Amino acid sequence: MAKISDDVFVEEVRALKKTAFGTAFLILRNTADCEDAMSAAIVKAYEHRSKLKKRDSFRAWFLQILRNECYTIMRGRRRVVQTDTLPDPPDAPDPTLSLDWKDAVMRLNPSQRTALYLREQGYTVEEIAEIIDVPAGTVKSRISRAKESLRLILEDA
Repeated sequence: MAKISDDVFVEEVRALKKTAFGTAFLILRNTADCEDAMSAAIVKAYEHRSKLKKRDSFRAWFLQILRNECYTIMRGRRRVVQTDTLPDPPDAPDPTLSLDWKDAVMRLNPSQRTALYLREQGYTVEEIAEIIDVPAGTVKSRISRAKESLRLILEDA
């Protein structure tokens, strides 16, 4: 296990920035939380970079750390009790009237969104399985179910 250099670490993180943020957003749906998750994941990955066995595995390794940070943030949200929820303003459009691709994707459950997004970003089923820590068959079924759900959502729109 050779520790990757600081320059290589920065280069790898920069190359993953867009994909990583997109992955975090699909889970958290909040830009501020995504930024928090990204920061925490970068710090954690940097501190534990000596544990990375192969540089070729950096993408999957980093995205798995990020995913874990996202779920930590989500668990923290559950502990916060909302006491003052405001209703939609009276002139707000009905969200079911116009549905575009992004809205349809955001209606999927987080595990399906994440698997579908990573696949669309060019990750293999095996890489996705490593990132989200499930068997490859589970990844395939999540992607398949996500596509079917999208088809149904868009047909009903």
